[in-house]
Amino acid sequence: MKKISIILLLAGILFLAACAGKDDDDKDTTPPIPPVLTPHLGDTGDPPVIYQGQTVFLNEDNNGIDTVPDGNWIRVSWDPFKDTDLSHVKIWRFNNFNPEPALIDSISATADYYLDTDNNLIERVWYSYFIDLVDLAGNSSRSDTTSYALLAKSILLSPENGATISQSNAKFQWIRSGVVGKFRLILFDENYEYVWHEDLVVAFEGDDDPYPTISMPANLVSQYSGRSLRWRVDSFDWDEEMQAYMGSESYERVVHIQ
Repeated sequence: MKKISIILLLAGILFLAACAGKDDDDKDTTPPIPPVLTPHLGDTGDPPVIYQGQTVFLNEDNNGIDTVPDGNWIRVSWDPFKDTDLSHVKIWRFNNFNPEPALIDSISATADYYLDTDNNLIERVWYSYFIDLVDLAGNSSRSDTTSYALLAKSILLSPENGATISQSNAKFQWIRSGVVGKFRLILFDENYEYVWHEDLVVAFEGDDDPYPTISMPANLVSQYSGRSLRWRVDSFDWDEEMQAYMGSESYERVVHIQ
């Protein structure tokens, strides 16, 4: 009887060992395909660009890392993930003054961008980001790095938000803020579709008109008579060392055209 018990015990141990070995063999140890952060491809109003072999007509959603009108924040976006068994995304950030990457957030892998709403972001400092993509088994892979820098927002002056303007006085004016190389007045329709823009290049450092103004073309004013438009002013300044623009997007206003 004792011999039978010992045999059964040994059989049980062997069974458990076999099961444990099988579990190890079946465990997912393959990391996700490395994610790709979308670089700053351009800005709304720019000509189409070629990215990943495709022609991209730039808008607020597909132009890569950028600022947003809602606040002094940076939006970090990435190309669609290729894996399906994904859990979450870890967001890392660093800059020239703080070169040690810091984990700033962790979000669901269903997101296609991250909005860095840290109110302590400093103007004209290049912030760099990368992400870790984690699957359901805990495997992870790391992305490349993208960077962007904020400028001070332009302060919209006139027309007031919700104001009605005549067709003969469709002028937009704002208060200049900080060092800027180029302004872009941009208009959207009620559905937030791009309508029109015009750039105002600051030719030299002494060209510091504090109240830049751009008028809407007469034919466009007539076309949108009786309708509402959204408007804002984007600011850009070229960084020679980075060979890239830093930028900002002002808060937005709505205007009604008679």
